[in-house]
Amino acid sequence: MVGNRNRPTHGSFAGVSISLSEITFCIKTIHRPWSCHRLVESLRKHFNDPKITVVDDGKPERRFVAKYPDTAAHCKVIHTEKPDVGVGVGRNLAVDAVNTKYMFLLDDDHVVTENLNFDRVQKRFVELDIDILGVRQGSGGRPTMLSKLMNGKRIWMHRGETRRRGHVAWCDMSSNAFLARTETIRTLRWDEAIKTFEHWEFFYRAKLTNLQVAVAGDCFIKHAHVESADYRALRKRARFRSMGLRKHGFHSMRLPGGQVIRA
Repeated sequence: MVGNRNRPTHGSFAGVSISLSEITFCIKTIHRPWSCHRLVESLRKHFNDPKITVVDDGKPERRFVAKYPDTAAHCKVIHTEKPDVGVGVGRNLAVDAVNTKYMFLLDDDHVVTENLNFDRVQKRFVELDIDILGVRQGSGGRPTMLSKLMNGKRIWMHRGETRRRGHVAWCDMSSNAFLARTETIRTLRWDEAIKTFEHWEFFYRAKLTNLQVAVAGDCFIKHAHVESADYRALRKRARFRSMGLRKHGFHSMRLPGGQVIRA
C-alpha cells in the first residue's frame, strides 16, 4: 500500500525526513466532478488525513462541491469568480494557497494506487537533491527531453535522459504528477495566458532556470481519463499551443512520434 492507516506518515533518510503533514496535494479541475471525487477518495484511501487543495473553475452547477459535497469537505476548495480561467491560473491559485513546505501536483483524472510507492518518492527527493520529481503515468510519463532543432527554431520533445541513478532518470520534463518544494513552484509558476497546452512550456522554463527535474521510473500514478464533450473542447484550443511556441521563439514543435506542429 502507498501509506495505509497502520503505516508511518513520513519517510526518514539519513536524518532528513518529509512528513505527510508537510505535503499538500494540488488538483485543478473543471467539469469533471466525478473524476475529482475519485481522485480525492483514492488519496484518502492510501494516506492518513492528507492535505488536499482543489481549484475548480467550472460552472457552478458542474462543480465538484455541488456534486460531491461530502468528499469536498475533506479538501480546501477554491472557486474562481469566472469559469474557464485556464490551467495556468488554476494551478497558480492552488500553489499560492499551500501552507506546507512541499506540494504534489495531480491532474483530476489521476488515481492513486499502491503502485505510487510514495515512500520511494519521498526518499529519493531528499536524498538526490531534486527540484521536481515526477512519477510515471501508466505507460506515459517517461523521462523526456526538450531539444532545439533547425537553428533553434523548432523544439523537439523526445524520450531521453541526461543521467541515471537506479530507477531515477534526470531529464527536462516529467508527467503532471510530481513532488516539489512549494517555493520552487511558486517561483516558477505557470504562464496564466496559456490556458491549455501548458505542460511543455512550464518544463521548458524549468530547464532554462536549471531546475533539476527527474522521473522515478518505478513509481506510478494511474491515469484514468474521463471524457466529456465540453472538456475536450476546452483542451483542444490550438491557439494556446501556438502562443507558447511563439513566446520562446519557436516556429514549430516535433512530437515524440515524429509529428510536427506549427505555431
